Order: sequence, then structure tokens, then C-alpha cells
Amino acid sequence: MVSDSIVVLVLNISREIPKVVVESEEATKAEEENNKKTEKVIHALLVSLFGDVKFRENGKLVISVDGNVAHLDKQSGNVESENEGLKERVRVAFQRIQNAVKPIPLSMS
Repeated sequence: MVSDSIVVLVLNISREIPKVVVESEEATKAEEENNKKTEKVIHALLVSLFGDVKFRENGKLVISVDGNVAHLDKQSGNVESENEGLKERVRVAFQRIQNAVKPIPLSMS
């Protein structure tokens, strides 16, 4: 009797494992899709604020406003520009967009 129960338990576990793997793959795909949508929204909002926004390598954006250029690193949020006013505007705008698009996640306790 005990051995029959163990065999049934093992068989049920082996049937349930693929379901867990499929769910995690679907969750990963959904997360990747959400990240792509988020990047598109961030880019669209920056374009609406500053106009000329171009993608560069390593996740950096080049923002041109009235002949002034700012380089924005999307990963760290660092902004490099010779014009301090533009640098501060881009930094603040990016922080606000990040807070709107990716709010602080609430813990599930």
C-alpha cells in the first residue's frame, strides 16, 4: 500500500513538472514583451518632449535640441551634455518617465 502511494505520487510529480516549465516560459515571454513595450513608450515620450531622439549602441540615446546634444544611458539614467540646462531637463524628464512607466513594485507578502 505504501509503495503504491509512493509510485502514484512520483507519477503525478512527473506529470506536473512540464506545466511549471511552460508557465515559466510564458512568464518570460510576457516579461520580454512588456519590456519592449516599455522601451517604445519611453522613446515615444522622449520624442514628444525633445523631438530628435536617436538610438545608439549599448542602450544609449542621443537627444538633439536646438543644436545641443545630450547622450542618455537608459540603463543607469546618466546624461552627458555640454549644455547644463539640457542635461538637467533630460535627466529630470527621464526620471519622471521611468517613474510613470515602471512604478515601484509592491511586494506580494
